[in-house]
Amino acid sequence: MLNPAPNVDTSTEIQLLIVEDEPSLAIALQETLESLGYIVLDVVDSAIAAIETAAARRPNLVLMDIELPGEIDGIQAAEQIWNQLHIPVIYLSEQADKRTLDRAALTVSFGYLLKPVTAPELYVAIQTALSRYHREQFLAFEHTRQLDIQRAEMQQMQQLKENFLAMTSHELRTPLSNIKLAIRLLETVLARQDLSSLQDQTTAQALDRYLTILRDQCDQGLNTVNDLLDIRSIDADEFPLELMPIQLEYWLPHLIEVFQAQIQAQLQSLQITVFSNIPALVSDLSVLTRIISELVSRACSYTPPGGQIKVTAQRLTVSQPSAIQAVNSEWIQLQISNTGDDIPLNEQAHIFEPFYRIPQNDQWKYGGTGLGLALVKRLVEHLMGTIEVTSESGWTIFTLRLPLNASPDVNP
Repeated sequence: MLNPAPNVDTSTEIQLLIVEDEPSLAIALQETLESLGYIVLDVVDSAIAAIETAAARRPNLVLMDIELPGEIDGIQAAEQIWNQLHIPVIYLSEQADKRTLDRAALTVSFGYLLKPVTAPELYVAIQTALSRYHREQFLAFEHTRQLDIQRAEMQQMQQLKENFLAMTSHELRTPLSNIKLAIRLLETVLARQDLSSLQDQTTAQALDRYLTILRDQCDQGLNTVNDLLDIRSIDADEFPLELMPIQLEYWLPHLIEVFQAQIQAQLQSLQITVFSNIPALVSDLSVLTRIISELVSRACSYTPPGGQIKVTAQRLTVSQPSAIQAVNSEWIQLQISNTGDDIPLNEQAHIFEPFYRIPQNDQWKYGGTGLGLALVKRLVEHLMGTIEVTSESGWTIFTLRLPLNASPDVNP
């Protein structure tokens, strides 16, 4: 029998569910709880009934007997009730053996009472459990709210950064274009004066060197501005695609031919492999050219003398497609591989971020702005493809997977 209830007052109506298969204990427990001012919604005698009633009645707390008849016991029922409904559970048991306690400890338990239980013990256990539950819910809510605030602030900062970059890029494009035009006009004027006829050859060579520096730096600045604007256009969904069939076995070697002189000058070797079973790839030729050119150019820059560069194209049938591949099982896989220093694993996830540079790389040696791979990733995704990088055992491999047909009618 339960001991008499103390004279207590609950400030709010707390609704409870009793799970107890011994009728006499269940009745005594209900009477004690009601004398304490609690509302007993129901009394059930099995784990299955406990789960179903908790889902239907939504009590504030469940008093769960552990030893219950049926396929599952009270601990298993409590675990399901918490995982599915987030209703706190206090265990009731006549057992205090280590195995039972260990099993209960593996669940989200809000208390463990040994039968027979006194009314004061019940009251303290229930109030403590509900206090803990409300505190944890409040902390979880505050944590979520803080995360939402931080996420909103980050989105606002990202938007401000994008707006600033877009505005700055537009403002820089015109003066850079004017500078490039001025350089061409200056080259034309100096060509008419025939620099080779200047008596001071040192002056002629200096002029030619300075013009080369001006031209290269101006082109780099314009390319950076154009890359920024392209990234902005893709993010704003204002970058239209012009789809056409591309025969990779003819187009890819022709594209790579542009890099042959640089590869030979740097004493590197190049291997191009296009498998024969590849049908025409329906994609944007200009966009694909920019993607492959950027990746091959990067391979040339990071491959040491005597190193190897490989470009491979093959047809890929995805038997278990990911979410982005689910709409099409026919894909083309392009791989650009090169020997050289490995990219550290912790850096590989960041190299597609705008302006990111691998810390240990010599920026003066490799140059660039840190936008190339960021733009490549945006362009690949705009073609509804994926790109990933692996780097180990002296080989760095960029793997592109593009749908055989990038038409929206085929890939909604």
